[in-house]
Amino acid sequence: MLSIIRANLFSRHTKLYREIAKEHGTTVRHVYRLAHGKRSKSKQDYVIIKRLKEEGVIHTHVIW
Repeated sequence: MLSIIRANLFSRHTKLYREIAKEHGTTVRHVYRLAHGKRSKSKQDYVIIKRLKEEGVIHTHVIW
């Protein structure tokens, strides 16, 4: 519940998270969690992380 509030209210990248979520058919919460270190489990997650890198939101990503 707290991550929903953080993703929608307190993040300075909220508009970007919404745009990426809409583009890839996922939730803002999912994009927020990937940006903050959640492990990517699918190709779609990898594409989202790649977009976050391009936008400068994240700088590194560990591939498991």
